[in-house]
Amino acid sequence: MSARVIFGWKDASARLTAPVMAAALLLLAACAGLRGPETSAGSAPGTTRYAVEGLSFEMPSAWRAGGSPRAVKLTHPEEIGVLDVTAVQQRFADEKACLAAGTEALARGDRSFQNVRRHHSTFGGRPAITQEADQGAWHGWAWAVCDGGTQYRIFFSGRAPVAPDVIGAWRAFTKSARIAPR
Repeated sequence: MSARVIFGWKDASARLTAPVMAAALLLLAACAGLRGPETSAGSAPGTTRYAVEGLSFEMPSAWRAGGSPRAVKLTHPEEIGVLDVTAVQQRFADEKACLAAGTEALARGDRSFQNVRRHHSTFGGRPAITQEADQGAWHGWAWAVCDGGTQYRIFFSGRAPVAPDVIGAWRAFTKSARIAPR
């Protein structure tokens, strides 16, 4: 007689098999509905194009990516740079309301930042509020970008002094960013 039978493992494994298989199938079904960030090949070697709703942009392929079609977070391989892009769930009545809400959202963090500079600008061909600030050992840029009533919130930061390859990624990101026409 084997140890499995003596200790009841044979019976226990038979009783556990059906529930474990059912749970595994439910988990697979749930995960099938989840999607990571939408990507395609970038225009330059070593880059990847990402899409967050109507906003698309390129970043170095070496940056680790996670997220969904509505929110993407990219991290420099040495964790000295981070990019976070989100399509805000709330829809605004118009661009004016969208920009006002973006200004409020950026201002909420003012107490934790130093050297805050904020101004009206454009990003990806659309009106935006841009903010540049320092927080501890990090320097960052943030945008609230409006495409009509759709708002994108973008945060790009690098450990100061910001490394040349992080600045290069920032330049590639801002240069390649586009919002598809509605």
